[in-house]
Amino acid sequence: MTSTSIGTNPGLNLAGALQNYDDTYLQCRGVQHRWSITTDMHIAESSEEGQLVERHLTCENCDTVRRDRWMMRLDRWQVHRLEVLGASYHYPENYLLPEMVQADHPREILRHEQLRRVLGTRKLNAAKKTAAQ
Repeated sequence: MTSTSIGTNPGLNLAGALQNYDDTYLQCRGVQHRWSITTDMHIAESSEEGQLVERHLTCENCDTVRRDRWMMRLDRWQVHRLEVLGASYHYPENYLLPEMVQADHPREILRHEQLRRVLGTRKLNAAKKTAAQ
């Protein structure tokens, strides 16, 4: 028999952590970030392999910083191209939740928390309208 207490159930652990999670962070995780370019594409360094190109972006909502990186190369026809190296992220304090890694279907649990908050807000607004009448 398996236990479903919060201490042993990663899904319940995540659901509990999300109840106190910042609204802005929840929005960014659920809908994605709203990126603004803070440093446009530029050559960050040169090496024997080519020139490293970077672009820095910051989320307008939660202040997460993203750094995109490419390597400028020449193809066999001597045409420049940018080979994707990847992106790295720097998140604000309390953005990352260790419970996200442990739970099954963490994005689905996160979306449920978004729905719970929206429905709770609607009930609260409806109660305020009723009280005002």
